Amino acid sequence: MPVFNHTEELKTMLDSILANTYQEWELLAVDDGSDEETKEVLKQYAARDERINIIQREREPKGAQTCRNTGLELAQGEYIIFFDSDDYVAPYCLEQRVKELSAHPELDFMVFRSGTYYDNAFHIEPNKFNYGYPIYKDDIEAFCSRTLPLIVWNNIYRHASLQKHGISWDTNLLSLQDAQFNLECILSGMRYAYAALPADYGYRIASTGSISKQILSAAHYESNIYATKRFYTLIQGRYGHRYDHALYRGTLFLYVKVSRTGFQAEFNSRLASVVQQYSSQRGKTLKLQFYATKILSSFLPLNISRRLPILGYLLWFRKKEKWIVQKQKELQ
Repeated sequence: MPVFNHTEELKTMLDSILANTYQEWELLAVDDGSDEETKEVLKQYAARDERINIIQREREPKGAQTCRNTGLELAQGEYIIFFDSDDYVAPYCLEQRVKELSAHPELDFMVFRSGTYYDNAFHIEPNKFNYGYPIYKDDIEAFCSRTLPLIVWNNIYRHASLQKHGISWDTNLLSLQDAQFNLECILSGMRYAYAALPADYGYRIASTGSISKQILSAAHYESNIYATKRFYTLIQGRYGHRYDHALYRGTLFLYVKVSRTGFQAEFNSRLASVVQQYSSQRGKTLKLQFYATKILSSFLPLNISRRLPILGYLLWFRKKEKWIVQKQKELQ
């Protein structure tokens, strides 16, 4: 579990872990250079329970991905679960995950449903922020489109399977890390299944340390370009051009996120060039869409200018979000 500040959220997460019915666990809390208040909180909890081990990140780069690699290297358990330090886990989380994967020796990891955490409470009602439901016909396509079927904290992994397939966190990524990790697990041949059990993880919708907010910052632009290249390389290396349209949608998702900070001409140009390198026609389409936004922004508000050229995608994405919630309702 990477840790970086937000002490109140951290306390909630640690308390929820300690409240779990399953007792045979160790928590590797890898501190990413937190302030003294957060470090003191970690020390207090470690003093209360010897199963909580504090580790200081000592190598670069800074970030959750390095912390997770550090924890993965030091972990001693048969199973691995990656948690975020600003969320919440249900009291039955660890027990049901260990029990279920233990009953399926043929699997390398299992996926469990998540809910959300807000207003100091765990919510399991259908929500576009819930993950881990078996609602897609093709998980690879969903990953490519950035309509993620699962996040790493949905899962429990066999430690030996991660080691066997050489799975680790890409330290060049400052965001979009979960999708990359899970996609590499699947493409490596690791076998997985969805558990039809109650949601056991609460994703905090509003958090002071959310990576999803940082994707809007200029510091993450280079990482976003790198992530786009990595996705195209991974997918086309295995499937050729089968998922090019889904990858194009995933690129538009990234563009929409970044463009909230304004019209980033250089970033947009580089992003379109990357897509054109791997998918010529869709790269040209993307360039035309960006050019149309630039022209429209000379006489229309930016928010309208960036939406009009990609209106088809935006309508598809909104419809997809509604479909996700409906599918969850059918399974609950």
